[in-house]
Amino acid sequence: MILPLQPLILMTVTAPEKAARSILSVAWPRQVMWHSLVLIIALNAIIYSLQEMLFPVPSEVAFPRLMPLVYFAVVLALQVVFIHTLQASCRWLGGQGTLDGLLAVVVWLQFLQLVLQLAMTVLFLLAPVLAGLLNLAVTFFGMLIFANFINEVHQLKSLWRAFGALMMASIIIALALSFLLGLAGPSFLGFSANV
Repeated sequence: MILPLQPLILMTVTAPEKAARSILSVAWPRQVMWHSLVLIIALNAIIYSLQEMLFPVPSEVAFPRLMPLVYFAVVLALQVVFIHTLQASCRWLGGQGTLDGLLAVVVWLQFLQLVLQLAMTVLFLLAPVLAGLLNLAVTFFGMLIFANFINEVHQLKSLWRAFGALMMASIIIALALSFLLGLAGPSFLGFSANV
């Protein structure tokens, strides 16, 4: 069964809980979902490379510049860990959903994020200020949609619990990333090792 794309996009924005139920109504093969996630992240890496060329970061700004392949590997690893961490957080809060169900909705939201990222890249060329404001609004609205999806997958019966699970997983990933950056050393961020 293939879900119609345009109605599903509209439903995701206007009635995210119904969109989540539509996605969960299909028995997506796990292998297809993982392959889709890898493909989306690969396309994301291409857009990242394009943004690096269009909007280069000033050399004096200390910010890690990753090669596309490294960016792909880092984002893929973070996504895999995040999905499993989010699954564990939801289960800890009484969730009943499966990893496959969570993976299906994450892949769908990642696809939408990819489309939005491409649109935002074009908009930044035309109206940078407007693009920045819209990007901020989309980020907050996207979190609300994601919480609705998590709530439907795990039947938490509360958006607050869904937000809680999302925050728990995000904090764990942020702490782990900070730890890894600390191990990588100042040189990864462009600082002198003697600083």
